Amino acid sequence: MHLLRALQPLLRDLLSTLVFVGLLWTTGDIYLASGVGIALGIGQTLWYMYSGHPIGPLQWLSLVLITVLGMTTILTRNPHFVMMKPTILWIALGAVMLRRDWMAPYLPPIVTDNLDDALIVRAGYAWAALMFALAVLNLVVAFTVSAKFWSVYALAAPTVSFIALFATQYLMFRKQVIEKIRARETAQTA
Repeated sequence: MHLLRALQPLLRDLLSTLVFVGLLWTTGDIYLASGVGIALGIGQTLWYMYSGHPIGPLQWLSLVLITVLGMTTILTRNPHFVMMKPTILWIALGAVMLRRDWMAPYLPPIVTDNLDDALIVRAGYAWAALMFALAVLNLVVAFTVSAKFWSVYALAAPTVSFIALFATQYLMFRKQVIEKIRARETAQTA
């Protein structure tokens, strides 16, 4: 249950990507998909504002990127502009994730209270490395394959990568937290 709750923001953020990819695959029209992506991004932002949900810097960046790059794609009839959105986003995220303490606010107290800070910092750097790798791979894929194939890659590769790294870190952190708590309980009863 905790894993699903932790993944909810990621799944919510994937909605616009799923719609974009679905439209591109069903219609073959990247310009239509871009237009709907822009509308959906604006709609999601307005819904967050209306419902009182905080809108983080990443959501604003994503909205600006999809709006500017999507409109540029539509106006110039060049799909590569919208295909660059993930690269710019991954570079920005990777840069933020190079901060030592970026991960701490996202971890529950049971983790931060029971794990070495150095382990948490290394885990954060693993996320930064993943973001930079995804940025480079997106460039390669965007300029070497069709827009349809790229759209599947742009949805699948980051999603699979995020889930794999998240699950690995979740299981690793969980194991180490349990071991530390058990060791502390054993020491207290001895």
